[in-house]
Amino acid sequence: MSGEFRYVSDVGRGEWLRPLEDEAFSSLLSIVPRGYEMYARVLHPVVRDRPRATKTWHGLDETTFFGNASDFDAEIESQRSTWTEAASAFNTTIHPEAQYARLLRSEPGEVHSAVGHDGWRYRVPAEGHLEASALATVTAVLARHTATPDAGIAAIWEGWGGLVSSAGSRLVMVQMADDSPDDDHGARGAWRATARSIQRLRADLHRFRWKALRSIQSRLPTPAWKVPKPGSGVLDVEIATGPRLDLHGGTGRQYLLFEAGAEDFRDPSWTARAPWTNHAAWAQSPSILWPEDHSWVLATEIDYDSTLIAGTRELIGELMKTPDLEVFPIGTDADLTWNGDALNRPR
Repeated sequence: MSGEFRYVSDVGRGEWLRPLEDEAFSSLLSIVPRGYEMYARVLHPVVRDRPRATKTWHGLDETTFFGNASDFDAEIESQRSTWTEAASAFNTTIHPEAQYARLLRSEPGEVHSAVGHDGWRYRVPAEGHLEASALATVTAVLARHTATPDAGIAAIWEGWGGLVSSAGSRLVMVQMADDSPDDDHGARGAWRATARSIQRLRADLHRFRWKALRSIQSRLPTPAWKVPKPGSGVLDVEIATGPRLDLHGGTGRQYLLFEAGAEDFRDPSWTARAPWTNHAAWAQSPSILWPEDHSWVLATEIDYDSTLIAGTRELIGELMKTPDLEVFPIGTDADLTWNGDALNRPR
């Protein structure tokens, strides 16, 4: 296990992925290469919540219920869930090409959560990111299916906000005085309303993360003198201005390469050591990960809420049997676009 995540300026290490550009953009084979025995889709974990007192969101007036709450976390129980449980809660069908929004009987981008008939509120899974615990479980399996578990490359998309420069990495702190007026129409009432909004926002951040902040920032005109310089973000200037692996030219898929093997991600504490993060809670998972012997490839496309893996039949078979993972085998002709879920089309 290297544990150092050294920056790799030799982007030629990723040139073997160049054939991805010969495939239709956004197709499965434009994300993971041809030539492997089997392919799989790892569905990103889901979080669901409900009020502890009522055990359901149905029939609940949220404003009244939480009006006098001082600790919102104590009022809500949250737990990790799955796409399969979400499908059951909305009477939809889980299958290898399922799209999460369709499982919730909505369209992509329309909602960030929805309440199922079981009373739980289901949050959307993270896009472009496989959480550390799930990644640890996956890489523990991957490490057993390569001759080089300690050596390989982790490719990190350069576009995550605050990574290359300080753009998109603003934090705001709000503090209310203890002697604020105790009325629902005054400062304390405003604080309660704000706190409820912050609670919802915090629950949604696992999906949008810094990607959303960067997306918003990129749409706003910025005077040239205000554009943050490379090296003003998380990465040192030498890395921030260094060579990138550019795939699918013109689509913004440029990646910074770091030395890393599957073993490096088996321990979730990698989030505190990786040079592309300054806080473990915001550590971005690799966009692409491969071992030195190229025996498999893991890819988390920046706009996808699932991770693709190409490898041997034995590898995919073991992943499918691994507890705490939701894994489906998938064909190379699978349609994983937002409109690709033919079984759960709106009625």
